Amino acid sequence: MSLFGRRKPGFSKEVELRPEDISDEFSDRNDPAMARNSNPKEEKAEMAARAQAVMDGTAVSAAPAASGERQAAQSAEKVDLFDYMDSLPEVEDPFTPSEDPMVPDPEAEAEKEQQERKPAELLAQYIRHRSMAAQLTPKKPLAEEEPQLEEMLAEMRAMESCQDIASVTGKKDEYFYSNEVMANNYAMIAMLVLEKDLATTVAHMVRFNCKTYPSPTPLYYFMRSPYDYTKPQLDQALRVIQSREDTQDIKTVESFNGVLYMYAEGIMSRKYAKALADDGEADEGDF
Repeated sequence: MSLFGRRKPGFSKEVELRPEDISDEFSDRNDPAMARNSNPKEEKAEMAARAQAVMDGTAVSAAPAASGERQAAQSAEKVDLFDYMDSLPEVEDPFTPSEDPMVPDPEAEAEKEQQERKPAELLAQYIRHRSMAAQLTPKKPLAEEEPQLEEMLAEMRAMESCQDIASVTGKKDEYFYSNEVMANNYAMIAMLVLEKDLATTVAHMVRFNCKTYPSPTPLYYFMRSPYDYTKPQLDQALRVIQSREDTQDIKTVESFNGVLYMYAEGIMSRKYAKALADDGEADEGDF
């Protein structure tokens, strides 16, 4: 009895298919993947060769059928990237590294920008770099190197991009700086230090401090940076100040603890200078 009962009229008869009855078109014997070597030893050697070829990266046919093909596959050379590149024909690169439009050359860009700048702009940039290093730029050395300096300075002063360039004038020279980098007061002090006129430097700063803050100036003020004068140098400067006609307004006064202060007569009275000196020394003692 069949599994589902009696077969009804109209149902086909069960047919059992045998391998030899299957058409060659669908037979495993035509499938390369199902091909097998009749000799087990040769088949094993063939499979080992295929595995080694995969690990070595060599070019091997999908299914070598003859022993000659297997030997050729085993002796195939490795595919090497550098060998492949060497085998390519020589083609001249149309672009040099600096001319490649997709890769800008920093040095070429900087040189182009430098060439496009006017001489006055280059001078301003030079002054700014020195100002960043806390240095003034004296005029005389510039004039020795650049005959057209006056024309460059006039052009620089007229340019909107160079309005930060200022100057301070001493007895010996004119000094340039960038007031965006260096304070005007510091530039004035740096100018006095550069000119190495101790008496003028002391008198100028005493007048400046009396008028600006107002405050008398202690002698030790000039022993600190950026002056760094010694006590013998300051004693000599005071003697020069007392003997010069243009510095007769500079006077001295002592605080309650004997510290020497200087003030400018005509800007500050002696009594006021003494009171401020005492207050200053009292504040110093609190620290």
